[in-house]
Amino acid sequence: MVANRKLKRGQRGVTLIELMVAIVASSIVLFALGNIVLANQKAMKRSQNRASMQGHTTVIMAQMARAIRGANSIEIIGANAFRLRDLSGSVTHTYQLVTNNDGPRLQQDGVAMAEMNCTRFTVTTNTDTTNVTLDLELTSPEGVVLNELNTVAIRNRTLNY
Repeated sequence: MVANRKLKRGQRGVTLIELMVAIVASSIVLFALGNIVLANQKAMKRSQNRASMQGHTTVIMAQMARAIRGANSIEIIGANAFRLRDLSGSVTHTYQLVTNNDGPRLQQDGVAMAEMNCTRFTVTTNTDTTNVTLDLELTSPEGVVLNELNTVAIRNRTLNY
């Protein structure tokens, strides 16, 4: 059965202009929502990168602190390098900031500890309290910068300058 649909008096259909205005308004709303979603995705990516970097710096600092506590003597080579020696005087580890083609990298025994630029690594000692202070700053390829400062107590150890 085909119903015969007639418009009642006072009713009319949608004009082309009204339809175009509705499409333009909908497009503006969808564009704005799309921008909000993209901004949230970028923020989430930055947060993930920052969390990953935080994990890297924590592992690096914990590894260096553990090595320092286990060493018999510490030899500060410069502001951004030091060596650890065992009881026999043999070098167990060397940590240093080295610049190569990939950029500045923090190295342990000649091997990069992270695949990020190390924009600052300083080693300072306080002989009064036998502490070594490690200051590390890493920069991701996306430009996220993360700093970490750690003080390691080295009681009953020898500091060499």
